[in-house]
Amino acid sequence: MTSCGGCPRDPNSPASVVVEPVKVQESSPTVIVPGVLIPKDKVDIKSQSAVRIAEVFANKGDRVSIGSPLVRFAEDEINVKLNQLRSALKEAEAAVDKNQFLLKNRDRLLEEGRIDKTQYDGLSTEVSHNEASVEKLKADIAAVEFSATRLQLTSPISGIVTEKYASPMQMAAENQVLFTIENIDPILVSFSLSSNESAGIKIGTPITVRIEDLDNSEYGGQVVYISPDISQPGKTFDVWAAVSNPNSILKSGMIATAEFISTNIHKIYAVPSTSVISRNRDKYVFTVNNGVARQVKVSIRNVHDNIAEISEGLSENDFIVAKGAENLQDGTPVDMFRR
Repeated sequence: MTSCGGCPRDPNSPASVVVEPVKVQESSPTVIVPGVLIPKDKVDIKSQSAVRIAEVFANKGDRVSIGSPLVRFAEDEINVKLNQLRSALKEAEAAVDKNQFLLKNRDRLLEEGRIDKTQYDGLSTEVSHNEASVEKLKADIAAVEFSATRLQLTSPISGIVTEKYASPMQMAAENQVLFTIENIDPILVSFSLSSNESAGIKIGTPITVRIEDLDNSEYGGQVVYISPDISQPGKTFDVWAAVSNPNSILKSGMIATAEFISTNIHKIYAVPSTSVISRNRDKYVFTVNNGVARQVKVSIRNVHDNIAEISEGLSENDFIVAKGAENLQDGTPVDMFRR
């Protein structure tokens, strides 16, 4: 008889799990939720039209202020482009005049044999095509004329140049990104709250932010944005809090926790924190119903002393998988053991 200790579990055989009922209790006023740091502002600087770059004034990593020069375009290239477009516009307008005359007089011209039936039938389409070409050329000329008034691009925000794609004598394409600039002072911590917390937080609420990547160092901040929308099906809304970051110690993408004192006291469901599974940045627990595991998306209000406070997703009569959830999928049959 051979053994297969490393073989995967038969998906049709029940998984052994430990279950327990959820505990219903009142929430504490302190809310601690996971978050992530994001820039206060981020902008891509683009060329308005195809144009050659004459000079570049900023490099990756440079700090820039509002109005700082970034790049200067070559004026000769713009003038050549304008002349080409204006010449093409004259030709397009002449074609419109010609074909409008033909369209207006097409019956007589066909009778006189000066146009054939194919030309006769296609004149309406040809006029429409000519008129569309004229409008497109006028729009292109306006864009290049606008570029001519902005031979020097400047930064619309204060921040750090995080990407640079511009080089002297380079031919920049229309709408090509030349620079990316981020403002991370203040930096924002972004986190989500369950819908029943909407009355417990407001603009200006003080926030304590702990940065996981910096040994849980603490920083103070305050709420500057609360989303007006609830995301479905999680029934959460986004909140941003601003944290001073003059030395750029805090970086976009760092994992954080946000803590604040809520004015709300309401019912929550307490489960072991080990029962909560993270998948694609969402939080889930597994409940058991008729011997089958069901994956349930939940909103976490707080985590403390190995207990997760669930504000959305569970009900009082649910049994959750306290041990063994990490290997389950929705619909997995289970053998239950109570504890």
